[in-house]
Amino acid sequence: MDGKNIIYGETAMDKLAQQVRATGQPQDLQSLTERYLEILRELVLTGEQQA
Repeated sequence: MDGKNIIYGETAMDKLAQQVRATGQPQDLQSLTERYLEILRELVLTGEQQA
């Protein structure tokens, strides 16, 4: 997969921000980081399936 085709920061960060807003509760840095990495993994897998 060509890394140029993946937009890591914006897309994953937007999804993470939406999820944090939806919970309405503060979350610790570790859980946010873990969720961010999960989102990135999902986006990479989706991109590989589309290629």
